This record gives sequence, structure tokens and C-alpha cells, in this order.
Amino acid sequence: MNTSRSSARLAATTAAALAALVVCIPFATGCASSGPKVADTEVSDTELAIRAAENATATQHAKDLLDRARIALSAAQSDRARGDNDHARAHLEEARAAAEAAESKARSVQVVEQAAALQKQLDDLDKRIREFNAQAQRP
Repeated sequence: MNTSRSSARLAATTAAALAALVVCIPFATGCASSGPKVADTEVSDTELAIRAAENATATQHAKDLLDRARIALSAAQSDRARGDNDHARAHLEEARAAAEAAESKARSVQVVEQAAALQKQLDDLDKRIREFNAQAQRP
């Protein structure tokens, strides 16, 4: 009889533990997967934003922002793999914002460099005009 009582107690304890798991697991996974699933297009849009920044020479002129975008994308991918959609989406937004900032910074540096090159050309042309005018005034 002692064995049957132990078996009954073990069965009751096991049943209670299983019931607790059945109740707790949905809550635990619900927290991790809150929010709708992160779409592949959200990730690829972020990757495209990073590539656009790279193409705009951000690796040279906005490395800090580009690195931040890459780190945030990596975190988003990890979050997504764990089913933590809200955090994944937040990291994707951070990555896109950093990539767009990197692209803007890189493009602004390019514009400044182009402006300097054009100013040099203008200065050179102005110098040549003065030289031609000086030669034209000589007898």
C-alpha cells in the first residue's frame, strides 16, 4: 500500500508540474513573441539601407554610424531568431536610422569635396582670365 500511495503522490505531483508548465509556457513565449512576426522585407529593407550607405562611401566618411547600423541589424536578427519580434523591430528601426544617417553624412562630405573641387576650378579659371587680360593690355 505504501508503494501505491507513493505512486499516487508522484502522479499528482507530476500532474501539477505539467499543469503549471502548460499554464506558464504560453505566458513566457507570449512575452518573447509579442507583436507581429518580423517580415523578411523589413530585414531586407534594412540591409538595403546599409548597402546604400556603403555605396555612398560611408565606410570612409561615417564609419561610426555604419558600424552602429550593422550592430543593430545583427541584434535584430538575433532577436528575430528568438522570436522576440518587438525588440527585433526596434533594432531594425535603429539600424535603418543609423544607415540613413551614415548615408547622409557620407553624401554631405561628397558634396563638400565636390564644392571644393569646383571652387578650385573656378579659382584656376579666374587666374587664367586675369593672365589673358594682362597679356591683352600689353603693347
